[in-house]
Amino acid sequence: MTDNLRSTQDMPLLSEADLSLSLHRQRKRAKELRDAVCSGAPEALARLKKHHPHPDRPDPARFKLSDAQCIVAREAGVSSWPALKTHVTQLEQAKAAIESGETLPDDDLPTLHIRCGNDIERPLRRAGFSGDFLMIADPICQGPVSAGLGALETRARFLSSDYPGQDFDDSLTKLQASEDRLNRAHEFARVALWFEHDCYDQLLLCKVLTSLRASGADRRRVEIITLDKFPGHRKFIGIGQLSPAALRHMYARRIVVPEEAYGIASRVWEALSAPSPEWLGALALSENKTLPFLARALQRYLADLPGVGDGLSFTERAALGVLTEGPLPWAEIFRKFMRELDPLPFHGDLMFYADLLRLSGAGDPPLLAVPADTDLAWGKQVFQLTDTGQQLLAGQKDFKSCRPLPRYQGGVTCFAAPDWRWDANLQKPVALPL
Repeated sequence: MTDNLRSTQDMPLLSEADLSLSLHRQRKRAKELRDAVCSGAPEALARLKKHHPHPDRPDPARFKLSDAQCIVAREAGVSSWPALKTHVTQLEQAKAAIESGETLPDDDLPTLHIRCGNDIERPLRRAGFSGDFLMIADPICQGPVSAGLGALETRARFLSSDYPGQDFDDSLTKLQASEDRLNRAHEFARVALWFEHDCYDQLLLCKVLTSLRASGADRRRVEIITLDKFPGHRKFIGIGQLSPAALRHMYARRIVVPEEAYGIASRVWEALSAPSPEWLGALALSENKTLPFLARALQRYLADLPGVGDGLSFTERAALGVLTEGPLPWAEIFRKFMRELDPLPFHGDLMFYADLLRLSGAGDPPLLAVPADTDLAWGKQVFQLTDTGQQLLAGQKDFKSCRPLPRYQGGVTCFAAPDWRWDANLQKPVALPL
């Protein structure tokens, strides 16, 4: 047995988040909550007000166990106590199916699993999946995006220039290999798409659907597993958080990609490379049930255009705000940003580090690395706020005046003419007057 196979087989089938939903544990929590509400404990009353579907209806003095069970279920991320019991039972069934080695979940058809990263490749194997796996790892939510000839070269150039340690030739080779495999997806009877709710995934999903339609793969069975939350995870960031049993559970709930999704995806993909963000902004305001997470993801993507008041993207502004507390290693800035500040996290650590380096590379930088030593262990480089950074946060300066490094958001050249900005109040991109 190879080391990789051995480590895969040793992978736990349930995560700590899954185990936290144990019905024995949740019943105990519900009884404790019932007693606390009946005694008038302020924290318990606050939980009642926040999570009970009818918070003004129960009399705290006569608060029932069923009311408490409803609250703990909602805190866990499901709608009701019966829904929690069903979820836990289904996870246990998925775990038992993996342990028994019964029918593989995808062996009825030759299947290609597509994911923007390799975070679930081994967990899928552990869960009993046998199909091929295609990782598409181009973070098109950052940097320039162009259409037609030279599109991959544009991306490889960005990755190698902005992401430390990335080589142009190696990046281009990987991008081309991924593109070639995607263009051959029609060779499989089924394509399974694993994409969550953030703008990294949703933009790549639009690219993938556009490619599947162009290659004729849409005439195959194209199915999607997509979600924005999962029971047990207080802040759901992505599918990579799911255990092997949870992945198998979610696969059983996959749906066929609706026909309308291809048209929507094609419009988004075309708008992404346009020199104006207006079309993408209009799509961000168009809610649709076909791709239910797309509109919010587009709004988060557009929020990383320079802001109207200060020229900072949402990410840049939040990162500088963390540093008002004092100098910090960038891994700490990243952790706080992801857990507490970003409403729709999509950054990987390298992506976030690239944002900080670009800020520090401005002619009049809002933050600086201290000391300027790139040989430190990963994540240990310390950054501190400068006077310029403080002025930007106070709205006394616009980042455009700080001689920033060139930056692109899709087809938009930042700080060019027209000077496209994100207006957080209007929730749309606007062009500043010349």
